[in-house]
Amino acid sequence: MHWILTVPPDFSLKQLIQRSRWMILPPFSVNRAGECLERVERLSSGHIIAMTITQALTGLHVGADLHLNAAQVEELSQKTWRMLRLGESFSPFLQRARNDIRLRRLVQLGVRFLRGADFFEDLLKALFLGRAPHPEAAQQFAQLVDTFGDVLPSNPTRHALPTAQQLLEQEGAIVRSLGAEQGATVLHAAATYQRHAAALEALPSTPLALPDVLSQLHGIPGVADGACDYLLLALGRYDGIPGAPISASASGLEQWQPWSGLVYWLEHSPQ
Repeated sequence: MHWILTVPPDFSLKQLIQRSRWMILPPFSVNRAGECLERVERLSSGHIIAMTITQALTGLHVGADLHLNAAQVEELSQKTWRMLRLGESFSPFLQRARNDIRLRRLVQLGVRFLRGADFFEDLLKALFLGRAPHPEAAQQFAQLVDTFGDVLPSNPTRHALPTAQQLLEQEGAIVRSLGAEQGATVLHAAATYQRHAAALEALPSTPLALPDVLSQLHGIPGVADGACDYLLLALGRYDGIPGAPISASASGLEQWQPWSGLVYWLEHSPQ
């Protein structure tokens, strides 16, 4: 089955995929043409589905390989809304950036970065992408998903993202798979998330000052500077600049507030 979601005027799925290549890790994948985003998703009902997202003139076409009821369609729509940042408006930034020689070329590839279906997915990615060279981090993250995530019934080679509870129930296997240090980091973060899930999931819509957000993020075990930078991007806190204040003063990023962090990622994200 499939249904259609409306999108903001400045949204382009193709641009989001191009901009986010380094973030498209399992349970995400992209078709060969680079125009269809695919994902294995675990619904709150426990069903594991394969979903596809494509864009047409009428909006986003969201498809699932199972027939879903109204509540499941709404759940998947909300997750799609979050993953693709459909609730974020970049119009003020784009108006300014298109008149800037420095950024005009960069924004042609879009300014939206893919994120997870929830904060826990972003947290897990941050723990890997924030501490290791990208190819190694991508391989380790894919291994985590493929080893501990629920199997897609229609294709047993694909898996959903494991939940925090699933990871905590496999403590010994996690440590053997990831090594003692990284395994412990993932388990401690999963335990912290379980205790504070409601507050952490609410962070994107909570009007907190940046220092307060940073305090909450640094309170999660394993979230050092690199992981924190990734999480700020995932949360849409574009006023947070990686490496600040050094990078801000050295590159003139401060003049782009409250978009300075976004400018940084447009210029420095892995390609």
